[in-house]
Amino acid sequence: MTTKKGMSLKVQLYLLIAVLSVFTFGASLYNNISHMRGYLSEQLATHAEGAAHSLGLSISPYMDEEGLVIAKTMTNAVFDSGYYKSIQFFDIDNKLVFQRTNPDGLLAIPQWFITLFPLTPPKMTSEISDGWRIAGQLVVQSHAGTSYQTLYEHSLSTLKSTLLQLLFALVCAYFILKSVLTPLKSIEQQAADVIQKKFTLNNITPFTTELRTVVNAINNMVSNIQRAFNEQTQTAEKLSKEVYLDPLTELPNRRALLQKFDSLKAEFDVNINPIYLGLISMTSLQEINDNEGYTSGDEYILEGAHLINKILAPYSGVELYRISGSEFAILSSSTDESIKTISEHISESFIQAKTNRFPNGFAQHSIAKVKPTDGFGEVAKRLDTQLTLNNFNASPKHGIINTSDTQKRSREEWMGILRQFTEYFRNEVLKTDVNDFQIKCIPLDKAFDLMLQPIVNEQNEILYVESFVRFKYEDEVLPTVEVFAMAERLGVLVELEQAVVCFIFYKLQHVANTRVAINISDKVLHNTDFTEWLFKLYQQQEKTLPPILFEFNENAAISSLESTQAFIATAKANNINVAIERFGSSLSSFCYIRNFDIDFIKIDGSYIRDLAQADTQFFVQTVTQICHGIGIKLIAPQIETSQIAQKCALMNIDGMQGNGLYNVRNFNTIISSTAKVASQLELTYFNLPKEIGENDA
Repeated sequence: MTTKKGMSLKVQLYLLIAVLSVFTFGASLYNNISHMRGYLSEQLATHAEGAAHSLGLSISPYMDEEGLVIAKTMTNAVFDSGYYKSIQFFDIDNKLVFQRTNPDGLLAIPQWFITLFPLTPPKMTSEISDGWRIAGQLVVQSHAGTSYQTLYEHSLSTLKSTLLQLLFALVCAYFILKSVLTPLKSIEQQAADVIQKKFTLNNITPFTTELRTVVNAINNMVSNIQRAFNEQTQTAEKLSKEVYLDPLTELPNRRALLQKFDSLKAEFDVNINPIYLGLISMTSLQEINDNEGYTSGDEYILEGAHLINKILAPYSGVELYRISGSEFAILSSSTDESIKTISEHISESFIQAKTNRFPNGFAQHSIAKVKPTDGFGEVAKRLDTQLTLNNFNASPKHGIINTSDTQKRSREEWMGILRQFTEYFRNEVLKTDVNDFQIKCIPLDKAFDLMLQPIVNEQNEILYVESFVRFKYEDEVLPTVEVFAMAERLGVLVELEQAVVCFIFYKLQHVANTRVAINISDKVLHNTDFTEWLFKLYQQQEKTLPPILFEFNENAAISSLESTQAFIATAKANNINVAIERFGSSLSSFCYIRNFDIDFIKIDGSYIRDLAQADTQFFVQTVTQICHGIGIKLIAPQIETSQIAQKCALMNIDGMQGNGLYNVRNFNTIISSTAKVASQLELTYFNLPKEIGENDA
């Protein structure tokens, strides 16, 4: 949801006080000038009235025809002082006898000031008597020029003093407000940190009582969240170690292997990634225990674990497990070529590690490719049989068994396949204009298919829809992991990822309102060039896209916490939600999520498939409480039955996903690529077999 950025309280208070101060002092200035104008108007009236009376008395003896000349002379003497605008004398019949008029002339005062503060001197009259007879009427009007000058100078003086008072008042108000509101910045930052899942205490002690109460309340809340998070995290990590880790080697144990095996098989229908299971036997453990003691036996096991882990470290998607006292297992969803290389390195390392101390050899191994219909017991039995045969063969078989159905491709063939996936993108889509983006992406339909599966809440409403991309080549769907692995090896991984994102954006132009998740691989999550390109493309295409969510796995997130935080921050700045999938698969500390401003966590599917076990239920319930405590929604994937969905709902898990609820569907079977109007994704598109919580028949 987009939130509009408002105006801070600090700015609002500053503006309010500034506006009130300016209004108050402006009104005060105007009133001061107006009062001065009124005073000057009265002075002009008094001046004119006094002049009319005194001049009238002076000229009253000269009202006869011969004396009018003297009256005019006396009038001229008074008028020439310059303080009068006009002096007029009317006879008894109101006939003008004589007058003197002073033009307005040019004043050294701005016209706007004269217009704003007009001075209109009144005309004052005085009756002139000739003895007992009324001889006429004298009308005098003062000139406003001097008064205007006085008023203007007074206004300037008042303005200067008022501005100084205003400035002083504003400065005082600024420092007072600053001292009062300075803690607000710290409080605001703490609140923003809480929103971003960062729970830090505020060490300030505001002088203002109300702010001090707010700081104490937030600090108490943060302390409670921190304590609850730490306690629940410790509980979850302790349970995880007890249930899923071998205490000696700290490797995942047999139970973790069984969960992961079923989880990878459940994902096969989506990504078609090959699955390999390997068995490693530490063949001399019994002799070491008998001859040197159990402590040496433990050291032997640790040496083997260290050696194997060192070989597996460069490869992604390959995990080592300790499943019994003398046996390790390897589970992989990597490529055929990677597994072959791993097998060869293991064989060479075991041969090099063999000494006279190990009468039965350092160790033996065997690896098998798992078919979609194979159960764990069946594959493990084949591997165990092969290891048993190796003990009696002069030339033990250490290779990969059951791979006759695997189609091998040469490096040149892979180059041709990847060229088909990336060449058009590089030459046409990457360089296209923003307005032509959708048209240029149409040919990508030949190389990719977009698959969708919804995540729903307890009310059977869509939280978001996860998207997957399948790679097509000559009517064959290629394993996703092999495509990305070969793209990385041949140096075109970033271009392939870019082509996939462009294809998804092109398809999503037909979707409205429904949030869609796009998976970001661990290989490009920390690639600055790719992430900058990704967000730039999103900004260009945002108006044509539905709400977007970026999803990446836990191993990618914890491989570089700083880079992951930067990616999340950029996504949030663009109003994009973020989810971490396969949570708990690494069996590492959960504390890292406290520093990530994420919206969803998708727990690893292996836990959901093992939800029938009480300790797994407790573990998942604890993870749910941890997430809810810091404002993160939890998603349960790989739900295959309504009973599991019902358990998840009772555990307050926020979202559920799996073929037991809704199937994975090809985008082209849901919405036509030629549709001109974007539509909202509906649950009916995904073949709902039954309602959540409904018992299986």
